[in-house]
Amino acid sequence: MTTTQENSPAHVRVDGRAKVTGQALYTADHHPPGLTHAVLVGATVPSGRVTGLDTAAASAAPGVLLVLTPANRGRLGQLPDGTRYDGWPPEARPPLADDTIHRWGQYIALVVAETLEQAQYGASLVRARYETAPFATALDDATVVSRPEQVMGEPMQISRGDPDTAWADAPVRLDVTYTSPNNHPCALEPHATVAEWDGETLLVHDSTQWVRGDQAVLSAAFGLAPEAVRVRAPYVGGMFGSKIATGSHTILAALAARRIGRPVKIVLTRKQVLTNVGHRSETVQRMRVGAGPDGSLAVLRHDTRTHAAVNEDGNPSEFHEPTSTMSRLLYDVPAYSATHESARLNVMAPGWMRAPGEATCQWALESTLDELAYEVGADPLELRRRNHAGRDPHHDLPWSSKHLLECYEQGARRFGWDRRPDAPRSLRDGPDLIGWGMATATYPGWRFGATARVRLSGTAGGPRATVSTSGSEVGNGAYTMLAMTAAEGLGLPVERVTVELGDTGLPPSAQTGGSSLTVSTAPAVRDACLDIRVQLARLAGGRPNMADGDLLAEVPGATLTAEASTSPLFLRDGEFAYQSFGAHFVEVRVRPEIGRIRVSRVVSVFDVGRVLNATTARSQFIGAIIFGIGQALHENLIYDPVHGLPVNADLGGYLVPVNADVPAIDVSWIGAPDLAFNPLGCRGLGEIGITGMAPAIGNAVFHATGVRVRSLPISPAELVR
Repeated sequence: MTTTQENSPAHVRVDGRAKVTGQALYTADHHPPGLTHAVLVGATVPSGRVTGLDTAAASAAPGVLLVLTPANRGRLGQLPDGTRYDGWPPEARPPLADDTIHRWGQYIALVVAETLEQAQYGASLVRARYETAPFATALDDATVVSRPEQVMGEPMQISRGDPDTAWADAPVRLDVTYTSPNNHPCALEPHATVAEWDGETLLVHDSTQWVRGDQAVLSAAFGLAPEAVRVRAPYVGGMFGSKIATGSHTILAALAARRIGRPVKIVLTRKQVLTNVGHRSETVQRMRVGAGPDGSLAVLRHDTRTHAAVNEDGNPSEFHEPTSTMSRLLYDVPAYSATHESARLNVMAPGWMRAPGEATCQWALESTLDELAYEVGADPLELRRRNHAGRDPHHDLPWSSKHLLECYEQGARRFGWDRRPDAPRSLRDGPDLIGWGMATATYPGWRFGATARVRLSGTAGGPRATVSTSGSEVGNGAYTMLAMTAAEGLGLPVERVTVELGDTGLPPSAQTGGSSLTVSTAPAVRDACLDIRVQLARLAGGRPNMADGDLLAEVPGATLTAEASTSPLFLRDGEFAYQSFGAHFVEVRVRPEIGRIRVSRVVSVFDVGRVLNATTARSQFIGAIIFGIGQALHENLIYDPVHGLPVNADLGGYLVPVNADVPAIDVSWIGAPDLAFNPLGCRGLGEIGITGMAPAIGNAVFHATGVRVRSLPISPAELVR
């Protein structure tokens, strides 16, 4: 028995008014007394070393207070490497460490001045001389290739069954290669930091998705006890993975503020964000699929090449785009193998970007499944049903909860999939070719753990509650979700609950990432509310049938407090594998003479456990689907192979979807609670919407045109033959 979105509670964002009226303060909105401004200077060569750095003119410029370089930076402590999930710097090499240049745009100096304009002018006067060295910014040009053994604890070089024999014996075989380019998270709010010291204590306002991670990195950098570093980020204007690592600019802002004894603000330019903040690496994925005549999978071989930074080899927490983590478990395949290579390039170290690995995997895997369906003459949806995995085939564990077949059924019905003709180029509407495609969505169940404190106070107007935890609100609806959870747990209206987030002075929470904040914090809030109910019962002397709020009102000025915690849970335990699922159905319109593609209709259905707030959940799903449209049709960070710089590092050149690109989107969900994952039965939902969206669009484009495009973004030029 499952439920649908109609059974999910809904509430508008409790922080919505503060955001639209400007009351919600983001990092760059902070202006402490004595504030100064800093501007970073980047290298203009992609490889080599700085042989001379002339800062005299900059130092003498009006208003300039400090020019920081490798020569006068001073010592920094050993930074965490992330292996204990205690904080990540963006690169193993600290900022301004030496004169070696590994990539274009690498910071070589920092100019601090009284005003932003004076800092910008001073930065323009810094002159550098270089000795250049060979470099590579393209996979084919790399001279060094590594083979990572694991990413986030998941092995990258694996095999099960007998792939060689299964491939040789398969009646139907496909050997295809899919590619995807560099993508960038490109959040609306640029990365920013305001740092100020009070003696030996440091206060940092930072645009970050992990205040505790910042605290760990900064305390290590400056040799401070963690409690001497306070990091605040109550509101973050988007992140998509790019703000999980503590930026080099954050460390340098704190360093400069200590040096001059005044607060320092740094706001990265859009060009600096796209150049110096980790992005999704390009991928080349070779997919070899062997199947029976009916499309039943016998073997899948998934070989990937991505890229990493030249100076990161040996970094134990180095990130590689883990494309095979979903292909090994999504379908019932008895023989499987995966390999992974990372080419060393002179670019910023790649990092997390929404559905890291999952989004790129699904592009290759779900496109290949569509090709197989045409090869054996099967309906693409029926082929997926035929290969449905009733349990995790790679780890031989049952799913804690899985309703993917219901997602297929509900999505196909809402879309009208049964009216789809099999042959490409069969549907037209005037001058446009119409195509229908579909793909499976999937994302793992992460729970990084959190502690939440709930305080219930008796007031003249009735009881009020405050919920506190250090996780960050990044546009995901955390304020609303936690207020609703506490209101339900205490029997209060949502309006009588206040939520405090994004501050290391609050109870600890892991990063807002991996679609894990809700599943980590909401159960902790629930348990804290249960504790308060127990305290209320004790105060009542066991009296039955008394409303909690009435009881608290009898104790003037009373305040009851409770804390509760959740523990980490990564993907699986000895009993279950934890995974979310979904299905996308897409219609595209293609103008064949010019190759113009328009996504005209999307129907998506998800199985993410219980949905705590239908309003913000629908928003999250739609946002992720739009993200997938960008992956399919727009986004491509392009490096100049001659000069080594990203040539479209701004919002004019790096294209993302706009209103005209977004069609009618029909989103629904199954809603069946996953009580094995947590007591509330919810799983994360922020990222699953992007997974599978690009291949659903690509498959629809093939159905419309008969042209199979195996590289992203899908361009009009590939459709005009």
